[in-house]
Parts: sequence; C-alpha cells; structure tokens
Amino acid sequence: MFEVGSGLFYIAIALAVSAVAIVCCWAVLRYTRLSPPFDFGAVDALIGIVYGILLAILVLFASQHYTSAINDSNDEATALNEMYKAAGALPAAQGVKLRHDIVCYARETIDLEWPILRKSQGNGSDVVFARTRQLGGIVQTAAQNEPTNLTISDLFNAYLERGTARQLMLEDSRPQLPSPLWFVVLLGIGIVVFLLSLRYWENPAHLVAALVASLLLLLSMVGAIAELDRPFASIIGLQPRAIEATLTSVVQSSAGAQSALRPCTPPPGVHG
Repeated sequence: MFEVGSGLFYIAIALAVSAVAIVCCWAVLRYTRLSPPFDFGAVDALIGIVYGILLAILVLFASQHYTSAINDSNDEATALNEMYKAAGALPAAQGVKLRHDIVCYARETIDLEWPILRKSQGNGSDVVFARTRQLGGIVQTAAQNEPTNLTISDLFNAYLERGTARQLMLEDSRPQLPSPLWFVVLLGIGIVVFLLSLRYWENPAHLVAALVASLLLLLSMVGAIAELDRPFASIIGLQPRAIEATLTSVVQSSAGAQSALRPCTPPPGVHG
C-alpha cells in the first residue's frame, strides 16, 4: 500500500514538507526582524483561490482518468462477448477453436494481466499478448475467406475494438499526473503551512487547530488525487468485474460446448 506514487506516499511527502515549513517559520521569526502580529489577508485570499482551483482541476483530471479506466475495461469485456457470439458464424471446428481461445483470453486476463496492471507501469501479460496473436490469426483468416459475411465483419470489428480497449487499459494503468504538478501541489501545502504558522505562532492552541484542520483537508485531497490517478493499483483499485461477468455469461451459454471450456494450454511462443 505504501509505495511510490500511492496516496500514502504523497501524504508522507506532504507531511515532510509541512514540517520543513514550520521549521522555516521558526527560523524566520528567530533570525529576522519580523515579529507578530501578521496580517496576510490579501495573500491568503490569493493563495486560497489559486490553490483551490488547482486542486479542483487535479481532482477532476484524476477522476476522469479513473472513469476512463472503468470504461475501457468494460469496452474490452463487451467486445470479447461480441466476439464469442459472432464466432458461431464460423465453420464448426474453427468456431470452437476461436471460442476456446476467447475463454482462455478472459481467464488469462483475469489471472495474469490484472495483477500486472496493478503495478502501474503500463505493461501487459506476455501470455495475453500471445493469446491475442492467436485470436487475430483466426479472425483475420475468417475475414479473408468470407469478406462479405456481415457476421464475420462484426467479429473482425469486435476484435479490433477489443484490441483498442486493451491498449487503452494498459495506458490507463500508468499515473497521468506529471511530476511538476505534484511539485506545485506539495509546494502549495508548504506555503499554506508556513503562512498559518506565521499568523498563529504566538498562540499555540490556535496554531495547532489551524494546522490540524487545514492539513486534514489538504492531505485528504492529495491522497484522493494520487489514488484516483492509479486506477488499478490504489486502495480503491478497479477489479476485473466486467470480464468476469463476460466469462460467466460465456460459460453459461456454452453448457453444451465442453470443448470451448476445456483447460487452457499456453499459446504458441509462451512457455509455462
């Protein structure tokens, strides 16, 4: 849970920045001629407005990233289900082979690819890549043999949609917020803590209350932004519900097609 890029990671950095800001406040008051009381009304208003807008934009951006990951995972599952249905238009042996590979693709995606997505590196499973090539070979052969068959055309389109959705999912697994933005967010927290410390330094009770209330809000937003920006790895990380539902639907609709549901063997080019 506490790993680079996680909500706790950035909260820890924010706390460290806050501690540095408090030390800076102490140094300023001790080694300069500045003395309380201070009035930062205009400065506080400016910083509050600018920083609030920044956080709102980042929350919106991270929320859209999280939503995109949901939509792309749903699109992959939907396309896979469409492929399974359209496979019925193929010759018996070819259709059974394709349906078996679709079932294996779903199983391998759940068991092998999603754990890799949770690493937030944009990588996928080699087994799923190999299974994709196997699916592609069957679909492309069918499309070449019967280019005017509308059902096979739907099969080909569903195959392309699945590929697009999967590629987008791999990209979704990466955090999208750039480091400079995180620097600005953390710097903003330091500035807020510094100004609050200057204002209330002579009144420890007010200082503690102001810092606790402000940091609770700011740290919560920082944690939320970081977690939303890692759709598969965060504490609210996505689960493969859509493709699990597709696999369940496929299994239920294939009660009599045991050959399509037989145990999977590694696709060509993959050992294990």
